[in-house]
Amino acid sequence: MVDINYLCSLLGFANLIELILLAGGFIAVCIASSGYAQLIDSYSNIIKYNITVPSNVDSKSFYDIDAYIIKQADQAILMIIFILTLITLIIHILFNIRYRYTWHRFSTIIAFLCIIYAFALCGISVVVACWEDKLRKRLTNIYLNNQYINTPNGFVKPQIGSAAAASAFGFAACVMFLVEALIRLRRLADKIET
Repeated sequence: MVDINYLCSLLGFANLIELILLAGGFIAVCIASSGYAQLIDSYSNIIKYNITVPSNVDSKSFYDIDAYIIKQADQAILMIIFILTLITLIIHILFNIRYRYTWHRFSTIIAFLCIIYAFALCGISVVVACWEDKLRKRLTNIYLNNQYINTPNGFVKPQIGSAAAASAFGFAACVMFLVEALIRLRRLADKIET
């Protein structure tokens, strides 16, 4: 028996919102310019392409992160959590888990997974926010004007704000996973007999 009413339940809404936030974060991080991230990661490239760095910038304020690797890590984490959340949603619907004897045990396991997802999303979102800050501080004029830069690999454009958007989606998904964990652990979504 299929439990299509799960989508109308408190946990079903939470799962749908989580999936939307994860997809939004994934799209935002995919829009972020890989070429610009690679250019910013190497200070020698900034000198090579004769890009002026503002004189009032503190060189120690830049985070020692590789923006391109952070982009790939954020994509991987968002995609893995999206797939696992989608699988959980499908299992709830297809196998009618809410009406089984093992519902509380299954719900508690999913709650602990939600807490792990939340910590992973919070950690990567902080690093993605630092990535956006690095892009903004490193080449202030070019980044804020969204100008193209000519490199041997072609023109690159910074796509301002996309890393910040990915970070915001990640933080929002983190909060939703914590809310879902609270709902599951407090047994607020238990089946109500009518």
